[in-house]
Amino acid sequence: MKSAIVVGAGIAGLVSAYRLSKAGYAVTIFEGAREPGGMVAHVDLAGVSVDSGAEAFAVRGGHARALCDELGVAVAAPLGEPRLWWSEGQFPVGRGVLGIPIALDDPALASAGEEGRRAVEAEPGLDPAIGAHAKTVGELVRARLGDHVLIRCVEPVLRGIFGVHADRIGIEAVAPGLTAEFAASGSLLAAAATLRGRAGAVVEQPVGGMYRLVEALVTAVEAGGGRIVTGTAVTGLHRSKEGISVEGRAGQLALTERLVLAVPASVAVALLSHLGAELEAPPVRHTRQVLLAARSDALAAEPVGSGVLVAGAHGELRAKALSHYSARWPWARSTGLEILRLSYPDYVFPTRAEVLHDVALLTGVQLPDSAVPALVSVSWDQLPTPVEPAHRNLLVSAAAETGVDIVGAWLDGNGVDAVTAGTRRVLAERHEA
Repeated sequence: MKSAIVVGAGIAGLVSAYRLSKAGYAVTIFEGAREPGGMVAHVDLAGVSVDSGAEAFAVRGGHARALCDELGVAVAAPLGEPRLWWSEGQFPVGRGVLGIPIALDDPALASAGEEGRRAVEAEPGLDPAIGAHAKTVGELVRARLGDHVLIRCVEPVLRGIFGVHADRIGIEAVAPGLTAEFAASGSLLAAAATLRGRAGAVVEQPVGGMYRLVEALVTAVEAGGGRIVTGTAVTGLHRSKEGISVEGRAGQLALTERLVLAVPASVAVALLSHLGAELEAPPVRHTRQVLLAARSDALAAEPVGSGVLVAGAHGELRAKALSHYSARWPWARSTGLEILRLSYPDYVFPTRAEVLHDVALLTGVQLPDSAVPALVSVSWDQLPTPVEPAHRNLLVSAAAETGVDIVGAWLDGNGVDAVTAGTRRVLAERHEA
């Protein structure tokens, strides 16, 4: 039987190993952490297992949903509607893709003022050439809908989800198909509505939490004869006539002719340099999550729907988003607790009192300390920034010249669906899927 090595047991590594196993390879995964899953991780909050990293996957591409169906993992769409939080009030997120309003009756326009409403009313009648050559989301929305809609409706969504300014993020990197739909219809409103309508629910989650997908993948890999070796970091690669030697701190771990690197950008670039590939790792961003469980009838009334993205500055507010996890995913209410997830910039280390103060500002609910039986802080320091497809292709080709496949969020987009789609390269390079 052919053998293959996968370095990294996050979603990209597990799916790659699963695909290779189905293609007839005997697969071994080496993972430096103690548990598989990568950024699909969970923590215990007063007896409730809650996602501490990715909590859902995008439906649009269909790749993650197809994987769940194949593995027999039940999924569900979220409940409630997200909102934008400004110091003067809360407003719904635009009904189109990326928070773009799609009509004059879109509730999101309440935050964009009269000038925003006029821009939305006029957009379908604009010359289709306006914005046709835009490369970034900021360029396109500004050209078609003006600064008011960009700043009040779209920019907060992009910052909250991707951590990137609208003028620095490519359209296709975050909204595949939007450019083509705009070219076909001549209207950004129509294009955004088409993409959103085609997708139905924007995201879904395996029932019980995203980590259920990790558990199913681990089971499938092992059922196919694969091995997952945790607590074993790969520190070096060396090519010989026999193949590629995969090395750890104590020496050679294995020898293989098929190698897949499913690790963060900085690690992949460092390992590939051992094989003569001189690449530059794209930048990463850092974020912090604080998760808490609370007993509160006021929170159970869902005062902010499924959560809020912070759009406006407020001197006392430190959080940049709040997700009412148990309102969004009701299975998490099994113990009668309300689960919240708050996102913070990496430079903010909030105290327990500051977290509860932010909850009060964002939800209007004052939680006494005694009502919060669990509070956990989790940091992520390798969150990828979007890479344009052309740049990704160059990186993938450079790695392929050394005989190595590379996959992961830093190449294909920060999301389980995009990562799952990217793993198809592992078979497409040498075998038909």
